Amino acid sequence: MKISILVIFMLIIIACNSPKSKSQVQKNDSLGKISEFSFESEMHNFGKLKSGEIVIYSFVFVNTGKYNLYIKNVRTDCGCITANFIKKTVKPGEKGLIEVEFDSSGLFGNQLKTIIVEANVPEPKHLAIFAQVKNEQLKIKY
Repeated sequence: MKISILVIFMLIIIACNSPKSKSQVQKNDSLGKISEFSFESEMHNFGKLKSGEIVIYSFVFVNTGKYNLYIKNVRTDCGCITANFIKKTVKPGEKGLIEVEFDSSGLFGNQLKTIIVEANVPEPKHLAIFAQVKNEQLKIKY
């Protein structure tokens, strides 16, 4: 009985220490590595908008690092913005997109909104959009 338990235990140890397949090694090779990326532009001005207009802009970036770039999260500072990333993993030298949709409903005046891109880079990247929103439904008296 003790010998059979010992044999099973040894088989488990051997199975756990077996060499990984090449695909597993390559897959895990760049996990946890710090990459780099740069945007063609980190700001976009939508110009003059009427309240209620919905506009879209795509921020284009390039993975300038040696390792795969993993987009972890894209956050915005306002519910009037939705931001989506097209590809979660971008290989070195490849381009990626952060698509931003801005809904100007209920807003007026000069607007500055930020988008924060979190990835396997040292610091999150901050993007900004601007717009001057005219709202004819609001009458402000000074």
